[in-house]
Amino acid sequence: MNTMATVPHEANGTLKIHRARQGQTVRVDFMAWLDDGTLIDTSIYHAPLTFTIGRRSVMYCIENLVSGMAVGESKTERVPAALHMGPYRPELCCQVNPGWLYAQGIEARLGLEIHMRQEDGTVTCMRITRMNVDRVTLDANHRLAGKDLILQLDLLEIVDRKGSGTRPKPAPAA
Repeated sequence: MNTMATVPHEANGTLKIHRARQGQTVRVDFMAWLDDGTLIDTSIYHAPLTFTIGRRSVMYCIENLVSGMAVGESKTERVPAALHMGPYRPELCCQVNPGWLYAQGIEARLGLEIHMRQEDGTVTCMRITRMNVDRVTLDANHRLAGKDLILQLDLLEIVDRKGSGTRPKPAPAA
């Protein structure tokens, strides 16, 4: 069996390199760490990330890093908190009496996420971040707010509108 691949070339014979750009759908393998080396997410354990550049379905910093990459290219970048989830905002925290949570049918424990309906009808996700006998701290900040990230992105494929991509196609068997 012939395993040679056909590599796209321009009419003048030069190698044609496809680069990701606005409006294109891409498939990306990724890893994300905190500054202390804690791995917070990766596509190793699930399918690669697939998104269309410019649709804002992923963090802007990911779109920005992928834009201009060639298929097969890898990038590792440090991303400041301001470019993904923003700064940590203490005003998004509040303290409540543990008895209030109990009256709502909530058994308080660290890390528990609680969906709170606001007066205007919007729902805010808050996480229990501190507890003692008198007070429970609820925090509406995203868990990555105020934390810089290290992102590694590997562009696997640029997918066209028909769903096929720019991966080289195997040459016909001889």
